[in-house]
Formats: sequence, C-alpha cells, structure tokens
Amino acid sequence: MSTDQDTIEMLRDSVARYTAEHYGFAQRAAVLEGAEGFSAPAWSHYAEFGWLALRLPEDQGGIDADSAAIGAVMELVGERLLMEPLLASAVLGTGLVRAAGSAAQQAALLPALADGSLKLAYACDDNPAEATGCALRGGQLHGGKLNVLHGDVAGRLIVSARDADAGGAPVLCLVEPGARGVRRHAYRLVDGRGAARLHFDGAAVERLDAGDAAQAIAQAHDEAAVALCAEALGVIRSLIATTLAYLKVRQQFGKTIGSNQAVQHRMVDLFLLQEESRALLRAAQGAMGEPAPERARLISGARAYIGAAARRVANEAVQLHGGVGITEELDVSHHFRRVMVINALFGSRDAHFQRFADLSLASGAPAMASTCR
Repeated sequence: MSTDQDTIEMLRDSVARYTAEHYGFAQRAAVLEGAEGFSAPAWSHYAEFGWLALRLPEDQGGIDADSAAIGAVMELVGERLLMEPLLASAVLGTGLVRAAGSAAQQAALLPALADGSLKLAYACDDNPAEATGCALRGGQLHGGKLNVLHGDVAGRLIVSARDADAGGAPVLCLVEPGARGVRRHAYRLVDGRGAARLHFDGAAVERLDAGDAAQAIAQAHDEAAVALCAEALGVIRSLIATTLAYLKVRQQFGKTIGSNQAVQHRMVDLFLLQEESRALLRAAQGAMGEPAPERARLISGARAYIGAAARRVANEAVQLHGGVGITEELDVSHHFRRVMVINALFGSRDAHFQRFADLSLASGAPAMASTCR
C-alpha cells in the first residue's frame, strides 16, 4: 500500500511541530543524562499521536505506512536527534511481527506496540544472508548478538538465527530478555542511545514462523537501510542549516566568515550533497516495491552514498565551526556522533557499497560513482 501525500505531509508537520516545542536541544540534554537513555513522557506522546502505530493496518488504528511515510518521521529523528526506539520498535519490530507473526502473536503484540507499553528490539547480524551469531537447537537458542539498538530497554527481543535442526534455515525467535539462559549487557552508543550485547545459552524461544523468515529478514534489513538513509538526510539538513547560520554571524578580520568565497564554495558543495542524498532517498523508498535483487541493489547504493555524504557534511560542519564544533554545548558535535552510529548500523557503508557493486555487476546495471570517499 502507498501512503497518500497528504497523510505524509500531515505526519511530517505533526512530528516537526511536537519536536520543535517539546524536544529542543536543552530537553534532549536532560534525556541524555537520564538513566533510561530516552524520554518516557515523549514515548507516551508518540503513542497518543499514533506514531507508534505507523505500520499497523488501518482497521487496527494505524496507517499501514510505506517507506515514504516512515521516512517523514525518520528525517525528524535525525534532525532533532530523537533518542526513543522508533526505528527498533515502531518500524522494525512491528514490521517483523506483521511479516512473520501468527494471527495470535499479532493479536497479542501489536496493540501493546502501538500504545507503547511494549518495546521490541531486533537482534540481528549485519549481513542478513549469514545470521551466524545464533543457532536454534532443540528449540533452544545459543550464541550471541552485538550492538542491538535499544536492546537495553526492550521488553521482548526478536532474534535472527539459524535452525540447526532444519539444515540451517533462517528463523526468527521471540525471546524474553529476563528469561533463563539470556544475559544482557547494556551500554550507551557514542550518540547516547542505548544498546545491548546479548548472549543466549539454551534460552527458550517462541518462533515467529507464520511467514517466510528469510524473506522477512531481508525485507527488514532493507527497510532499516532506507529508514537510516532518511535519518541521515535529517542530520545533513540540520548540520547545513546550523553551519550556514554560524557563517553569517561569526566574524574574523572585520568580516563574516561566510563572505569568504572559498567558504561559500564549500557550502555549495554541501548543499549539492544534500540534494543528491534527497534524490537517492526517494529512489530507495521507491525501490521497496521492486523485486528483491533490484530492491537490494538500489537501496545499498543509496545507503552507501548517503552514508558517505553525511560523514563529509559532518566533517565540514565541524571544521567550519572550528574548535567550538566539537563541544558538548553545540549540537554539531551531537549530529556528528549520530552520523557515526547511523553508518555502523545494519551494515557498514563499505558493506553496502560492496553489495551494490556485486548486484550491479550481476545484473549488468551501471555502477554508481562515489564522490564522497
């Protein structure tokens, strides 16, 4: 289903208005200092506004959001540096339950996901084709996962694994983080969001096997890549706007820095990267309706380019601000750290570039030149 443009714009406006009024840089600083690593009041508000039900069907109170509607939210996640588990729970967790959960599992989990009382985290490997971190043997889960985004606060975990009793076929397992045989080590990522390292030693699981697990896993990774492209675009937009405003007021030798022609050329280059990233994001969102190989090729190409573009914009923003650009008191340094995390989640920039190149060569499609290395 394709979300209509009016709905997308209303969603974008509602998120922008709420975050402008209630999630400024000072409010986020208080969230960073909190023990949970996210704002519980904000999470409740997201549920009230229906943002946690984005992926639910319309007959269950959602809007059955496509990648463009999800992207409208994720761009604001990047722009405002939101800390809540929107990607982990509302996008990926809810999507996996819908794709692979039985009718009974969906009835039990989806309402709790929509009202915010349940948070899910997706524990996976960077390469969905491998899923070598965990194995299911005799109905029990063994192995471990690293860097599980928001795994520290998740009430349930969706874990990708290989079924050792079925020739290593991919399987999705629903796991209670406090169950016997589960060890969870919580920590903070460099951007302040929570994550966890998980170890399973004969943990009991509930399988999500109503759908094709391999297909659901591949789809989830592509959805994550597109959502992260949107988040990166939000970061890029914010960094460019902040830097441009700074260059207009910061003076050296009796004139503003922005009056220097070389600096103006650098800002033009950054603006071009922003518009290229926007175009590639739209292409990646449209690719979600393509057959799996072409979908993966286009999405990985966009992910590799936008990730490199975001890193270059972040580097330039810090340099143009000078020493103040790396201080805690300025949002530029926080956006820089968010770019680092975005580029490390669900496959690195190099991994996606390699996948794009391999699929392009296999299909005979022209490769994409990268100017952001």
